Amino acid sequence: MNRKHVCRILGLGLILLLGGVFLVERASASGGTDTPYYNLPLCLPGFYAHAPTNCLPLGASESVSQIRAMGIPYPQKELPAASPNIELTALPVRVARVELNSAEPLPVYASLDDARAEGTPSRTIPAGESRYVAMIDQVEVDGKSFVRLESGGWVQAKPIYTWIRFQGLVFSHTPENDFGWAVDEAEIYSAPGYNSPKTGKSVPKYELIQIYQVAQADGYEWYLIGPNAWVSSHKTRRVIVDTTKPEGVTGDRWIKIDLANFTLSAYEDGELVFATLVSTGLPPMYTRPGLFQIYERYEASPMFGATRADRSDYYYLEAVPWTMYYDDTRAIHGVYWPIMLGYNQSHGCVNLAPGDANWLYAWAELGDWVYVVDPSGKTPTDPAYYLGVTAGP
Repeated sequence: MNRKHVCRILGLGLILLLGGVFLVERASASGGTDTPYYNLPLCLPGFYAHAPTNCLPLGASESVSQIRAMGIPYPQKELPAASPNIELTALPVRVARVELNSAEPLPVYASLDDARAEGTPSRTIPAGESRYVAMIDQVEVDGKSFVRLESGGWVQAKPIYTWIRFQGLVFSHTPENDFGWAVDEAEIYSAPGYNSPKTGKSVPKYELIQIYQVAQADGYEWYLIGPNAWVSSHKTRRVIVDTTKPEGVTGDRWIKIDLANFTLSAYEDGELVFATLVSTGLPPMYTRPGLFQIYERYEASPMFGATRADRSDYYYLEAVPWTMYYDDTRAIHGVYWPIMLGYNQSHGCVNLAPGDANWLYAWAELGDWVYVVDPSGKTPTDPAYYLGVTAGP
């Protein structure tokens, strides 16, 4: 896990704070001019809760105290966590994207020869803006790409080889402070607010941050991530560490989905065990707040449908990876299509990077609780709003 950027921020702050020269003065016994003296040595660098009698807690020690006063531990602690195995980011099934005219049905042919000749199709896949198929073979011929479907038949489509490889964190025990990630390059300011001086540094997209203080300014939360280093929630997301069991949860396992911060966290036996970024429902197809339970699970599951009356937004997605249904047609699942984690983007489902969906699928069980909450209060909670609303990926 890459924490070099955050460590550099903290290190720079320490250098600035420790770089001063500290002189101690007192009046002479004769009442003469104050003169510097070094009656006691400087204390070794460290935090002193009470003033020692055998050394002066100045210089480096005073700087450590200033850092501690900001809520930043000294020495800085890394989170008790690591990224899941990188092999988990592989998809369970090979997938191809249909690039033909989205306004036309996709013909499925019984053989490759029929597909090349554009003969009579055995069936069709409806027109749609987003169509992906599960494949078991691929052939390049006549300048075109054809794939053989898991379900049988051949179509013109191109295999995908790239998808989001972001991974969250698996914890050995609960951390002492909140943390999160940047969801875009986030400039660092010396104090909360956009009118504060910039430090000239930034946090790269999807970089991990530790959060030591939270303040409000200019309509956003601001997070202290190092000495005099603040970033806005406009381009960062925060995991609020809370091991309190939600009301109604029985047992010692639950998944929390924070709609305001676009994060998912998993708890077991009173400890945080996993956390990551998600994307959730784009209004008016909200991800519904409430308490639910996982009732169906599929390693790879098809999803298709439309939300508009004219079906102009029809989607056809085969082999959606590591899908867990918990609220009617709403599910937690991985995505292989383009996604921006940390934003509203789905039709109501909770979208994860494949590696995170894979880890969570292996950890979770049927009947596990899913607690969906929106601390901002912006998501409708009236059950009547969701009557007749069919969610999608």
